[in-house]
Amino acid sequence: MKETCKSIYRICRDHANLNQDEAAEKLDVHTHTLSNYELGKNVPPDEVILRMAKIYGTPWLPLLHLKENTLIGREIFPNIEVTNLPEAFLKFQAEISDIHPLESEMRKVILDNRIDEHEIETSETFIKEVMEGIMSGWSLIFSAIEKRPLLEQRSQVFTLGR
Repeated sequence: MKETCKSIYRICRDHANLNQDEAAEKLDVHTHTLSNYELGKNVPPDEVILRMAKIYGTPWLPLLHLKENTLIGREIFPNIEVTNLPEAFLKFQAEISDIHPLESEMRKVILDNRIDEHEIETSETFIKEVMEGIMSGWSLIFSAIEKRPLLEQRSQVFTLGR
């Protein structure tokens, strides 16, 4: 497990102003078990991660957990980071502005509902820029959520699917 992973659970618990005993009780795990998660001795199961996110008011924790603990997470979410809000916003704007010049070319590519051999480079460039925009969008979302008051965070319904 990476060094940074050893502390993401602790950082989130601290964010919620809970000591280990309080958090363990709310999470329905033993204090020793929680300590092992925070020290990186064990990886928490998905159910515990989802409870942590809800109880700690840190909806971005599951993605950080996936990014730090799974190859798939590292591949899908390589550049998601929680940063200061102005920096996250400016990065998002910059990434989105990189997409705009490509829109006209991409419209021509997708008009016939397929991507031909000579259109692959255009589509790959467009997809790369859209992915960068999506990653910076996630960073902006998580940075904004982190800056809200704790009670508002806890009432937020946050899902990645459906």
